[in-house]
Amino acid sequence: MKTIDLNGTWSLWGKPQGSSEDPITLSGSVPGCVLLDLSAQGILPEDLYFGENLRQAEKYEEFEWWYERTFLAPEERERVFLVFEGVDCIAEYRLNGEIIGRSDNMFISHEFEIGDRLREGKNTLTVHLFSATRAAAQADHTVAQMHSWGDAGETQIRRAPHSFGWDIMPRAVTTGLWRGVRLEVRDEITFSQLFFEYDGRSAWVCYELNGDPDALRDTELSFCGSCGEDSTFTRNTGANGRAAGRVRLPIQNPKLWWPYGYGDPNIYDVTATILYRGTPVHSAVSSFGLRTVTLERTDLTDGFNGAFRFLINGVEILCKGSNWVPLDAFHCRDAERYEQALALVKDVGCNILRCWGGNVYEDHAFFDFCDRNGVMVWQDFAMACRIYPQTEDFQGRLRREATAVVRKLRNHASIILWSGDNEVDQVYHSFTDPAQNLLTRQILPQVVAENDARRPYLPSSPYISSEAHLAKNKALALSEDHLWGPRDYYKSDFYKQNKAHFVSETGYHGCPSPESIRKFISPERCWPYRNNSEWIFHSSDQNGDDGRVMLMEKQVRQLFGTVPEDPETYALASQISQAEAKKYFIERIRVGRPYKTGIIWWNLLDGWPQMSDAVVDYYFTKKLAYSYIKRAQAPFSVVADEPSHWGIRLFACNDTLTDRQGTLTVKDAHTEQILYEGAFVAPKNASTPIASLPLFYSEHKILILAWKTREETGWNHYLCGFPPLSLEWYQSFLEKYNS
Repeated sequence: MKTIDLNGTWSLWGKPQGSSEDPITLSGSVPGCVLLDLSAQGILPEDLYFGENLRQAEKYEEFEWWYERTFLAPEERERVFLVFEGVDCIAEYRLNGEIIGRSDNMFISHEFEIGDRLREGKNTLTVHLFSATRAAAQADHTVAQMHSWGDAGETQIRRAPHSFGWDIMPRAVTTGLWRGVRLEVRDEITFSQLFFEYDGRSAWVCYELNGDPDALRDTELSFCGSCGEDSTFTRNTGANGRAAGRVRLPIQNPKLWWPYGYGDPNIYDVTATILYRGTPVHSAVSSFGLRTVTLERTDLTDGFNGAFRFLINGVEILCKGSNWVPLDAFHCRDAERYEQALALVKDVGCNILRCWGGNVYEDHAFFDFCDRNGVMVWQDFAMACRIYPQTEDFQGRLRREATAVVRKLRNHASIILWSGDNEVDQVYHSFTDPAQNLLTRQILPQVVAENDARRPYLPSSPYISSEAHLAKNKALALSEDHLWGPRDYYKSDFYKQNKAHFVSETGYHGCPSPESIRKFISPERCWPYRNNSEWIFHSSDQNGDDGRVMLMEKQVRQLFGTVPEDPETYALASQISQAEAKKYFIERIRVGRPYKTGIIWWNLLDGWPQMSDAVVDYYFTKKLAYSYIKRAQAPFSVVADEPSHWGIRLFACNDTLTDRQGTLTVKDAHTEQILYEGAFVAPKNASTPIASLPLFYSEHKILILAWKTREETGWNHYLCGFPPLSLEWYQSFLEKYNS
């Protein structure tokens, strides 16, 4: 197959949709988006994230735009396809003035066969993009959709939900060719589908061929792959005239794929070749992992008699990781942030990421990293927090989108779950049975069953079944839940007494460093934060609500009893509050085994500069919580439970498949007094109580838990005592142990 890159600089012009005004003309970058092009060429401010500059972009939401470029036709004229990897969002495509197609979905690629429409020499390609906000305004709304927050018309538009404004992202409604564009001259016979699956005993390849049916009679297939030198395979077979089939792969000494902490994330690289009368005519390169995944769950639980747990290769995995949110409000910049962002995932010790439903679907580079680093992926379909249309037209659009996404990504071993959406069941639950949602109860499960049946499917996160919706017993709770609630003291009853086995969202605010704040807040508005429109804007609220800014203040006051009056001390106090909270949330799950089975905290990295729950800000500056989470998520750690019966218990949390034994020393961080010394044994894949210490609720102490095993030396800390705490006292601990 021959590929011709059409990325680079295109002509670009636009005007208010339907108007007779003279257009704005400029150059457009592909991949790219209109707002960044306007910024780069001085029509909008250079830094759209500084201050309230994004407000100046709002008038361009009503524009229509044209991208255009010329290219030379390839010599071949048969099987020539024009491929757009990502177009945001409502588009009409013309080649030499002739309409060749339309699209209305940002999330998936679009392709058009154009061989018979090409001219010799130069050809002109034009993409006409229409206003998404105007389309949303013209949408028909049902009463059910009016229960959604925000503009219900936006649910009709298949573009990133967050882009119309969210509590973690700004309103930034742009348009553009946000992923690459290319020409493909395809081989006479190709793989239209190539899917590897593992049933726990054997590996299989499912294939579909695209080509002349007569040619298939003389076609052979070859599959050659390896995972290191000692696990290789080759399988040759005839297509025998079949356009599709399934072939068993003869893998000797199979190597299983394991999540981080539980074993090696073994990946097989494979080359699939089509031979016509003995001559190779097409090849495709892919990869896969050998692993089974099972989700054991109940609708409801009392905290003990219920379940929500993942088993990989039959082994329960304690999941510890982050929600993966937009890398940037302008998704054409996502790819350039992958390397740094994913390095954080590995460094902080995540074994799972939940790809949140308000985002786009990430590209192969993201999943390749997760495959090869043992990071499980919980993948939401791109719907969140609203009631989506139930019309036949929308069902068809979602079916096509989901089919394209599942087929594109299903060879990635890291994906362990397809989830229908984010929190849509919760919106339904407020007024009717979520089972009324045909999108997640009929359309999406059917797509998964038809295209990737060995992976679990969950209708929503959190999932509220009819039984759960109608439940009258208040002693029962959802087995998997999002813990937001009042966001009060992080050890309040809301968090401490929650019965969910698996917490797939929970977070706590942490102020960015003053150094970072100065990068996105005007000098005269950096301080104080109260009644400050730029702080409010950068708490991702464009309507003047200071609730999230003041929530951060209240969380500081909750822990220390007072609020610092200078920015440096305030930021530190806020980051301490966040760090202790995130650490507490993770460790409560770890000591709660076997009843607690996972936590996916909110969140690792900001997608724009803001005051948020993220532990790394948009500029990749780490907050204090980052180092606390790194210790809390380590495959092996010693963790203190909460005080009870005049003392606390210490647990060896061993999330590996190897027994550990070693020695533990506990001391007071400030006085250096040794409070405990002893040996311990930590059975594999379990949390085991190994010691207990006397402790009063009234004592303010920071315990240092230091251990040594054959495999490692490590340390953790535990903060004792109810608030208020002394900030100066805590700072002295940081200077000694976190410098």
